[in-house]
Amino acid sequence: MTGEETFETIIRMRRLRWMGHVFRMEEGRRARQVIAWNAGGRRKRGRPKKNWPETIREDLRSLELTLEEAEKLTTDRDEWRRCVARCALCNHAREGLS
Repeated sequence: MTGEETFETIIRMRRLRWMGHVFRMEEGRRARQVIAWNAGGRRKRGRPKKNWPETIREDLRSLELTLEEAEKLTTDRDEWRRCVARCALCNHAREGLS
């Protein structure tokens, strides 16, 4: 109602901005390795725990991007900022419809 962004949108934008930093890091950095990491093994029964890579993939789906496309876009900071801003606009428009 006030025209301000929701907390969900703000958090999503910050996650995407952080992901841009991570993709620009060197390959050997831990944060960079986590994106492609697969723990393997079996988990306990019940609801799967949230993890960083899956959360990022969900955020990218809202932008209609794959992980590979996002990685290419992050090399150009200005282009990536425009994508993250587009995420905020899409969420703002969705909230206006509900």
